Amino acid sequence: MLRLTFAEIHDKCTVDENDRLLIDGQEVAVAYYRSGYAPTDFPTDTEWNGRWLVEKSRAISVPSLAYHLAGCKKIQQVLANPGQVERFIDDAETAARVRLCFVGLYPLDNTNKGQQALHMALREPHKYVVKPQREGGGYNVYGDDIPQLLTTISDEERKGYILMDLIQAPAFNSVLVRNGELVLASVVSELGIYGIFVSDGKNVVVNKQGGHLLRTKAADVREGGVAAGFAVIDSPLLI
Repeated sequence: MLRLTFAEIHDKCTVDENDRLLIDGQEVAVAYYRSGYAPTDFPTDTEWNGRWLVEKSRAISVPSLAYHLAGCKKIQQVLANPGQVERFIDDAETAARVRLCFVGLYPLDNTNKGQQALHMALREPHKYVVKPQREGGGYNVYGDDIPQLLTTISDEERKGYILMDLIQAPAFNSVLVRNGELVLASVVSELGIYGIFVSDGKNVVVNKQGGHLLRTKAADVREGGVAAGFAVIDSPLLI
């Protein structure tokens, strides 16, 4: 296993006539990204070209560029628009079931919908969360901080955010382990399901469920990242 920056991938790797990604004459089978989720990971065109070199090869990218983009908040907001889910799911009943999992997602640009969302956020900020195109926890804006943000940034900067209905998850009492100590707290949980998907671009080779991740945090904590220290890893109790 080799650990390389995007710049090092650009400088050290090549793609041959069979679309194999090579380094020192050896084919790379899998590229797993531990970075690439923040603007600071791409300071120059060299880093962008390094990412693209992997993507255009036949090496398995984890995630692929399309799936990487699907994790961006703006892409999620666009996918929630009417007719978008139906582009990928032919069965109307299945598409409707998928939409039942959505909450309201709104643009914050200069379109009519964006301006409506802006007024909604300023009028009732405690009903919403403002999200930038970032991952990892610690970047979202809540409550009284929303008007302060939206009234101080420029119209152009505001396009980099979306507005989302605040999920009001039911709280329950549980015990957290913090710094080696047991802490009784009112908490909320978020269950994520892992998926395993392998495709050559045309044919689906593998598409199955691959496990789960349950994150639990104190009910009064807004953010939810485990690595950022806001939540803990939990286990579901099936009853």
